[in-house]
Amino acid sequence: MSDKPFDPTVRPSRGPLVWVGGLAIVGVIALAFAFGSGALGTGGAGSPGPIAADPTHTDPPGPTADPVASGDPAPSGNPAAGGGMASCLVYDPANLPTFDVVFDGTVTGVAGDQVTFSVNDGWKGASKSITLTVPATDPAFLGPMPEFAVGGRYLVTAFGPTINACGYTLEYDAATAEAWAAAFGG
Repeated sequence: MSDKPFDPTVRPSRGPLVWVGGLAIVGVIALAFAFGSGALGTGGAGSPGPIAADPTHTDPPGPTADPVASGDPAPSGNPAAGGGMASCLVYDPANLPTFDVVFDGTVTGVAGDQVTFSVNDGWKGASKSITLTVPATDPAFLGPMPEFAVGGRYLVTAFGPTINACGYTLEYDAATAEAWAAAFGG
């Protein structure tokens, strides 16, 4: 027994091993974050992010046939096949109504990053003529973006005044245009 009386208002002191153990745990957590090991489920800097991919795509690697000659809008059957690191919404025509602007148009003018279209079919947010901004893009992150040329015909989506770069803006293809029209009940 102890000669000290018990006093519930006095907190017992923590030994030095408790403090050292606590500091060691904090140090391990800090190192895990600093080196991106993902040990705590953080994903780390080296972890791959989401990609735009067509999981049903099974073509063998290597050269593919000319998509225009085959009638296929893209070699994978996915007209919006993005870059390997693209962080995009997976292509599905059912997503088209979620965009602010969706149309089939022919380019009538290009001035810097501004492209003016004559609207052939305006499914949402566009009629007659519209001028939109082309974003600065990196195909590895955002997938393909057409090279807009006067006289060229394109299927275009945009959020506000900015053209979408994640594969939802494409060179015109009749089969894809039909799928886009169907997304709007046409």
